[in-house]
Amino acid sequence: MSLKKLLLPLLFATTSVGNAADTVTEYLLHTVDSGEGGWPCLFYELNYNTDIAQAERAKWYGRDEDESYWREGLGPFSIDGEKFLVTHWQSTVHPILIRRHFTLTADDLAKIAVGVVTLTYSYDENPKFWLNGTQLATATGWNDNNYATYQLASPKKRLLVEGDNILCVSLQQGSGGGHIDYGLTVKYDPLHTDIILTPEEEETNTAYNLMGQKISHTGKYQGIIISNGKKILHKK
Repeated sequence: MSLKKLLLPLLFATTSVGNAADTVTEYLLHTVDSGEGGWPCLFYELNYNTDIAQAERAKWYGRDEDESYWREGLGPFSIDGEKFLVTHWQSTVHPILIRRHFTLTADDLAKIAVGVVTLTYSYDENPKFWLNGTQLATATGWNDNNYATYQLASPKKRLLVEGDNILCVSLQQGSGGGHIDYGLTVKYDPLHTDIILTPEEEETNTAYNLMGQKISHTGKYQGIIISNGKKILHKK
């Protein structure tokens, strides 16, 4: 089975929705803790912790990595049946590399641009995360059953692209337990996610403000308008 057939379709799963003024949190990549079950991925077990540095020199985390020799599986990974176990990982013997693909649309990127993107992860031990070939975050040690969070600043959010994306993690072997579960969310205001009108679109779309009043010259209006039934954030 190819990776593309294994991967589930990426749909933003809404976890909190209120009235129009509330924020909404959606999953770009879910964790098992979110109740969505295991997540499809590719993984590779190494022999020694020193092999991670060698793999990094070969840019294993890159978008151009040859995935033909990677194993297909379901995360999270753990040595302990009581902790996040979907796929068994003999973490006292082998370090592990994991690659998770996901697809973003232009609408997704609009939400990301105005929202808060957060990496959530439970780990053991010493993870390094890479997003589309760029190092994203690292941690030392482990955090047991807890989840750590890392918020992407604007330069890191711009690493996300329309189409295929990949979020990778490496973990070292240790003398005790070992596990990994990680995901990516975006939290945004639904009123500020629509695409801004171009000058050409301003000439061809009938627009209204939120009071229902028709706007004949949207280029002079700054705020939220309704155009063809869609809320649009318009800037001068």
